[in-house]
Amino acid sequence: MTVSFLTIGTLFSVGILLRAAISLHSYSGESKPPMFGDFEAQRHWQEITVNLPIRDWYENTTDNDLLYWGLDYPPLTAYHSLLVGKWAQFKDPAFVELHESRGITDDRHKEFMRNTVLLLDILLYIPAILVGSYTVRKKILGGNLMGSDVLSMVFAILYPGQILIDNGHFQYNNASLGLAAFAIAAILAEKHLLGALMFVLALNYKQMELYHALPFFFYLLQWCFRSSKGFDFVGGIWRLMKVGSVVVVAFVAIWSPWIGSVDSLMQVVHRVFPVARGVFEDKVSNVWCVVNVFIKLRNYPNSFMAIVCLVCTLLAVLPSGIHLLFRPSKRNFLLALLNSSLGFFLFSFQVHEKSILLAALPALLLFQLYPMECFWLLQIATFSMIPLLHKDGLLLPFIALTLLTLTLLKLSMSALNNFKPIQKISTIDLFNLGTFLQSDGSAKSHRINRALVISFYGSLVGQMLLLFAFVFVQPPAQLPFLWPLLISACSCGHFVLFFIYFNYRQFFSNGNEKTAHDTRAIGKRKVK
Repeated sequence: MTVSFLTIGTLFSVGILLRAAISLHSYSGESKPPMFGDFEAQRHWQEITVNLPIRDWYENTTDNDLLYWGLDYPPLTAYHSLLVGKWAQFKDPAFVELHESRGITDDRHKEFMRNTVLLLDILLYIPAILVGSYTVRKKILGGNLMGSDVLSMVFAILYPGQILIDNGHFQYNNASLGLAAFAIAAILAEKHLLGALMFVLALNYKQMELYHALPFFFYLLQWCFRSSKGFDFVGGIWRLMKVGSVVVVAFVAIWSPWIGSVDSLMQVVHRVFPVARGVFEDKVSNVWCVVNVFIKLRNYPNSFMAIVCLVCTLLAVLPSGIHLLFRPSKRNFLLALLNSSLGFFLFSFQVHEKSILLAALPALLLFQLYPMECFWLLQIATFSMIPLLHKDGLLLPFIALTLLTLTLLKLSMSALNNFKPIQKISTIDLFNLGTFLQSDGSAKSHRINRALVISFYGSLVGQMLLLFAFVFVQPPAQLPFLWPLLISACSCGHFVLFFIYFNYRQFFSNGNEKTAHDTRAIGKRKVK
């Protein structure tokens, strides 16, 4: 059974409906002076870009106090802020009036801002994630989208983590993630120059796209020098020059307003990479937050910790990248993207809770290949952001959206069961993904799969207990942040294990490895 346009359209519509519903809830910093949170940061960037000359966007001036949400993302974010700011100015000049619009709480403005995020979801993010899912199916698994791919499409479009952060907390991660998804799809479709361009755009929207940079670099590098006859030096140099030209021209075009002055250029770089902020934010679920319990890392100079983080991050992610260079495949490219983003999240400097969305993107695209593992990773990724979501008043939407997504997954699985011409799934309950595990039919494989399912159930129970304690149990007076810390430590433990697991998948799985998805497809062909 192939996936119809009606099915895709329905999923698209449900995705927009849920995002609109989440948009009705509170946002980061709502009615919390003097800084007002990320919502105000995005609005303030619109105020700055429409009222000040480009050269002053990243400079500390009388009209641009960098201590009040100064621009700290690359120029493409600033250009997007300018575009939205011009739209805001057309709607109501008070939305972005210089100095006078700080902390604005007008309901019309809130509706306007929410709609700008929804518009990007409609025009960029959801199409990109659908194109990515289709390309994975076409280029790695082979054939058209099948009914069994509905599961991956459901979770790609309705993934709670992205919806809660962009449409709830309020950010435009959908822009950089959408561009990155298009870049991945282009690479998988062997449109390498287009992929390079799209990734440059993603990187110039948010510098955190560096999490994905090494797999793109190594995959494009090996493509340049690879041919049907083996190593091709002359042709490789020519292809490398073409890729390099695309990257350089795109960077020059985007950064052109600041290139003429070294001081201006360095100021933008300084804003984009703020070493002074510290090694991590709040109770983020990475290694340094856990280590900080025992060794107070904030007592060390930021410059020292930045070097430590850089070294540890490179040690974590380079093996995966080098393996991709010498053992290139489309499957390994996706795995390397996941391994690199997890490695950066666990070990890099100045990590935010929301940065786990960068690991969520390749996990969403790998869902068709490793359904249970990716489902589990994506679920714990959303769970890891509970302290942030609670701070924004989004705990109930988190619970509701998670349960709704799981219910839709259950319904999708039940619907697929009606189309299976062979062996029906005997038990499909809310969390049963055991039938989607890889198996070679051996007793050993059965035991491993059973252990994975039991571990997944145990993880869910642990998360529910932590959530209950976080909401209802008062922590000891001497440990006021006990529950957020335990949530972070629990999530970090999961991420470390997933980092090890998917590195294992990349290093010890050959290009002909069969996934659970492949096995089901083969079974269907045999019946026919």
